[in-house]
Amino acid sequence: MDTRKTSRGTSSFLLAAIVLGGLIVLNLLAQNHFFRIDLTEDRQYTLTEATRTRLSGLDDVVNIKVYFSSDLPTYLVTLTQQVGDLLDEYQAYGKENLLIEWEDPSGDPELERRVRLLGIPQVQLNIIEQDKAQIANAYLGIAVLYEDRHEAIPVVQGVENLEYDLTAAIIKVYQEEAPRIALVGGTPEATKEAGLATAFELLGRQYDVIEFDLATGDLLPDDVETLILVMPDGLSERSLYVIDQFVMRGGELLLFHDPIVMADGAISAAPRTSGLRPLLEHYGILVGENLVLDRYSEFAAFNQGFLTFTIAYPFWPKVQRTGFDQTNPIVNQLEGIVLPWCSSVASAAEPPDSVQVDTLLSSSPYAWLMTGRYDLNPQQRFPDQPREPQDPYPMAIVAAGPFPSYFEGKAIPEKLIPGGEDVLVAASGEAEMITHGMPTRIVVVGTGNAILDNMINQFGANSLFLQNAVDWLTLGEDLISIRSRGATDRPLKDLSERAKTGVRFLVTFGIPLLVTLFGIVRWAGRRRKSPASFLGEVGS
Repeated sequence: MDTRKTSRGTSSFLLAAIVLGGLIVLNLLAQNHFFRIDLTEDRQYTLTEATRTRLSGLDDVVNIKVYFSSDLPTYLVTLTQQVGDLLDEYQAYGKENLLIEWEDPSGDPELERRVRLLGIPQVQLNIIEQDKAQIANAYLGIAVLYEDRHEAIPVVQGVENLEYDLTAAIIKVYQEEAPRIALVGGTPEATKEAGLATAFELLGRQYDVIEFDLATGDLLPDDVETLILVMPDGLSERSLYVIDQFVMRGGELLLFHDPIVMADGAISAAPRTSGLRPLLEHYGILVGENLVLDRYSEFAAFNQGFLTFTIAYPFWPKVQRTGFDQTNPIVNQLEGIVLPWCSSVASAAEPPDSVQVDTLLSSSPYAWLMTGRYDLNPQQRFPDQPREPQDPYPMAIVAAGPFPSYFEGKAIPEKLIPGGEDVLVAASGEAEMITHGMPTRIVVVGTGNAILDNMINQFGANSLFLQNAVDWLTLGEDLISIRSRGATDRPLKDLSERAKTGVRFLVTFGIPLLVTLFGIVRWAGRRRKSPASFLGEVGS
């Protein structure tokens, strides 16, 4: 009996010694061979290939200065650690061409002045400790500097989007000039001051965004790489010529076409005449004169007298992953996009041989169309709603290729010069018309409302879609994979009543049944022990 006890004690000691020795060896190896295992679904704690490529390609020193206060409250200690871990990853790939420094500006007036000039403010933090509430001033900013250029992340509130912000800042300071894009609104509700303020602000972080007036008839500047056209309305032949020649010279076009004109306070709408349909059809793109309604839709709030009610609104289709082109980086990492008051967009019956048109977004199989008079009443009956699945409707497309000019064989449209009387004059000093275009891409979405301020602020994935589309057209795929991380929206699946009843039963009775079953198994196991075994245990 004593021998058995000694043997057990020796085995336990040897096992503990082996485990301890293994841990010591692992720690020694980790000092020179550091690695991490990221078990998250989309590898959120691992730098993307785009970031690693950018950092490895640095051939001059970029400085990252982290301006964090040293006496942060306890609830921000984890944030400091997470930022440090992320910057360690940056250092591993940037090596000697990435210099990372941590500084605390608090108490140093000269450093505080420099930090403010960089665009990093002092923020107020609410601290509740030992049953006392107080306010403290602190710094939580990061600056990226290269030569005489700098970009700031004024306040770091989390690490969810920090990789994108840091990599975008490095790209912006490292390149001589930001790419130039033009954002053009076609209606009073789509301007920089009203409707597109958020879009201008988001895109301005990465690009030199200019406003442009197509009505002047002037050609777009040569340095504009991408034209974003939102809700065009009543375009003249001269405006079509400006767009056509931009596409012919290889400019990328992102079009948010809008199918309807809504009167203020009304629940009906009339078709919008953009003037673009003939041009688009010539390019091989067909924009439908309709609205797509879908059973899978977002909720919208409406006022009725003094009451406000929220209801699933079929005019706001929610396109989910099954409706995405999974091969296109604009959408293949997103989860859902809301396209309010959207028309169908598809390939024309006979597109040019040089043009390939692919569907980017499409409805669910339970969508239907409304044409003619548009009744937008949310409480109406929808008799055309399909009961069985059918072919989905395309709601956004990508067309690629060299496009044929819409104006080949036609005279160049004259410019309209406003004055006491509008006068048409021949365009002078312009280059000759380009009739055969360079390879380029056009993205057409069947609604402009999707990126207006009220929608883009309400549905975060819409802003990601806008930025991804502009990045893909202008820069390629570098930043898209970074920005789209964490953009998850995982709604509950549409279940039958039978399935819902089953889920309710499992939630209500599942855990008690498991506990009861575990107790029965334990009891049965103890009963199965032999008396001899039991007496042996007592005797020892």
